[in-house]
Amino acid sequence: MKQRQSNFELLRIISMFLIVLHHYGIHGTFYEGTFSWQKVGLNLVTSFGKVGVNIFVLISAYFLVNKTFKLERIYRTLLETLFYSYLVLGIYWFFDRNSPYLNKTNIIHLIFPIPLEYWFVNAFLFMLCLSPFLNVMIHHLNRRSYLFLLSFLTFIWVIIPTVSNLKLAGYSDYAWFVYLYLVAGFMRNHELHISKVSLRWIFYGSVLITLLLVADLNILGKSNQFFMDYAIFFIFQNKLPIVLTSFSLFLLAKDWRLGSNRFINTISSATLGVYLIHDNVVIRVALWTFVNNAQYKTLLSSVGMGFVVATVVYLTCTVIDLVRQLFLAKLMNWLAVKLADGTRWLFRSRTLN
Repeated sequence: MKQRQSNFELLRIISMFLIVLHHYGIHGTFYEGTFSWQKVGLNLVTSFGKVGVNIFVLISAYFLVNKTFKLERIYRTLLETLFYSYLVLGIYWFFDRNSPYLNKTNIIHLIFPIPLEYWFVNAFLFMLCLSPFLNVMIHHLNRRSYLFLLSFLTFIWVIIPTVSNLKLAGYSDYAWFVYLYLVAGFMRNHELHISKVSLRWIFYGSVLITLLLVADLNILGKSNQFFMDYAIFFIFQNKLPIVLTSFSLFLLAKDWRLGSNRFINTISSATLGVYLIHDNVVIRVALWTFVNNAQYKTLLSSVGMGFVVATVVYLTCTVIDLVRQLFLAKLMNWLAVKLADGTRWLFRSRTLN
């Protein structure tokens, strides 16, 4: 079996940590009303969660564009998603059935996590299902046509949304993941003439611009509600500063020389589990209510405790998923293979008839 490249696995860990940190800021008990340095701190730690999302997708797509499509990948993701959803449902049902977090709506969402919960998994599965068709297009487009396509999509899905509230040409999370897949395909199969020095300038510059925009819009919001309403406008996944941060960090990490590090690869193998556990529809409310980010009143404490809490949550969820892998990974992989084989057999039977 080919060993995973630890530079990408470390980047995957960083990406998921940014997502957890983002959730600390947006899912807590703090009410984002008028200006406060506490609000600025929470907005700052929230700023790069969508960078984590973009990079996580880019890593997967970067390797999928040159791989044969396998149904097993889809079923593995589905089974892991269902496992954690039903595990949480079972724990609450048997030990805390009267919990306010276990209302009827949440029970339905736990039973049908796909498509009712986990927006990321829904969009990711959509991308996986389209990947064989996208790969055909990627490998048959010449460089010039490919650049034109990406330039067009970048203009309507990145540039225009950065300077306005417009969503054009069916923009959605699903469309965005397809866009990221196409970008990853270009990075994988076409040489990019961008120096490391330029990439570093783009990365540090876009990070700085993002932080300044968040802080300045909050401060301007003290005297004008318009600016307060747009305090986090520039941190979404398709805003230009976030896109530049995502792409430049990915390209820089691509050249990290880490070889294959067993520890990094092991921790990285649990990243999807970290997401599925801490952002479960029930765990999400219980976790961030318990953390209570409203208790940290200053900019420094909001930011500092954000990193502390995110680290604790990340490590705890990682341990849980590694235990799952220890006892259930082989069974779930076997089941994924059987489901994939059954699907292929059913499809062949239908087409023959």
